[in-house]
Amino acid sequence: MKPFATSAVLWALVPTLIGVGLSTKAQVVQAPGAPIAGLCVYSESLLLGRSKAGISANQQLAQIQSSVNAELSSARDKLVADNQALEARKSSLSAADYDKQAADLRARAQSLEALTRTRNDQLVHTRDAAISQISTRALPVLNASLTAHHCAIVVDRASAYSVNPAMDLTGEVLQQVDAALPSVSLSLAPPQS
Repeated sequence: MKPFATSAVLWALVPTLIGVGLSTKAQVVQAPGAPIAGLCVYSESLLLGRSKAGISANQQLAQIQSSVNAELSSARDKLVADNQALEARKSSLSAADYDKQAADLRARAQSLEALTRTRNDQLVHTRDAAISQISTRALPVLNASLTAHHCAIVVDRASAYSVNPAMDLTGEVLQQVDAALPSVSLSLAPPQS
């Protein structure tokens, strides 16, 4: 029996900041009808994925996640190597020494699992902070655009099969957000208490 059992996956990969807004729906190819007064379309996921700040955040999140993965992988590899070394020495150790060292390895494995959960939470909070920075900057721009276009109803672009481009505010908002917020600066969020 092994002193501890490693799970097949020690940590879940936190998805990159934001999807690029690609729909799994089949794209409907048709000429859109005339614009409908008061009906506007907007895609926050496209703004988050294609804006300069969103691209910057995605790149930084990938680097942060890579660093976290390297940290966790290194700790896991050391734990596995120590476990293998203990198993190789098992016959030369007294039962009490073996049990103590096996208990120490189990405690380290539990600590690693706790660290993995903490790092995953930190990655989620870091991603959420980036989304918040971009969305906070985009909100006044979007509100101004809604007022300028006299929008009575705004539909998420991802839920529409076909849209008249004259009704889509995403590009207009994206341009203004790119000018106002060309990048964001991220670092791994501190652990939550």
